[in-house]
Amino acid sequence: MHLDEIKRQTNPFHPYNIMVAVVSLIILAWCWRSTEMSVGALLDGWGNMITYISGNPEIRDSGFFPPSLHGPKLLKYLLSMLETVQMAVLALILSVTIAFPASLFASRNTLNIIIPGNHGPARFLKNAIYTAVRFFANLSRSINEVIWALLFVSAVGLGPMPGIMALGIHTSGVLIKLFSEGIETVQQEPIDALTATGAGFLKVICYAVIPQITPFFVSMTLYRLESDVRSATILGFTGAGGIGCFLFDKLRGYENHDVTTILIIIVITVAIIDRISAAIRTHYT
Repeated sequence: MHLDEIKRQTNPFHPYNIMVAVVSLIILAWCWRSTEMSVGALLDGWGNMITYISGNPEIRDSGFFPPSLHGPKLLKYLLSMLETVQMAVLALILSVTIAFPASLFASRNTLNIIIPGNHGPARFLKNAIYTAVRFFANLSRSINEVIWALLFVSAVGLGPMPGIMALGIHTSGVLIKLFSEGIETVQQEPIDALTATGAGFLKVICYAVIPQITPFFVSMTLYRLESDVRSATILGFTGAGGIGCFLFDKLRGYENHDVTTILIIIVITVAIIDRISAAIRTHYT
């Protein structure tokens, strides 16, 4: 990094940094005003939120507390939460299966390893593949999981399968972007050294690229597992299986004690998965 660049980044009063700060404040003010954000409205309506949670005294069991701990119901919710986790795991496997090889073609450096040369046909082929894979990634992650779930429900019917497919397609787009960006940050020296020995592109990727990005890949994959578990609970609203079906049914029926029970189960499950993920990440970093 050049000295001038270091000075610019470390000097908060550099004209460029001041310009960025001013533009950011203008954008913030514009967005705040356009979306009608209001701290006063939140403070004024805070009491309504408390009333909603505590319930209407004139309506029996309209509050969210205490949670329902009825044995048969609790067991049913726990089993449906297990189904939700199974959906997320299968969706993650599907998405990684798609995203990992696709990310090699969505990264300029690995694409140059797979298709060497800078002559016309090679350059055209690399640009075509790069654009196609990036377009798929943008398309699959830009469409919300709920929309994908509705499409797959119409194709295969109600149940966990459309939820798994919806999460798998959406998450594959997210992981292609994350994996490809991680690949593009790898050091070039090991790649050049192995290429100089005459190694083929598979050996270069296996021994020069993958070892550098494994901790990043593991971290991003585990993060998406946590995200998929949370998303799978909402996909149940579309009939795509899991505990979300019960959550939607209880919300619609104003059975708020059961809603609280389901939310507690979801929070505890996500917390457990977070701790397991942290332990796995520690092993790879």
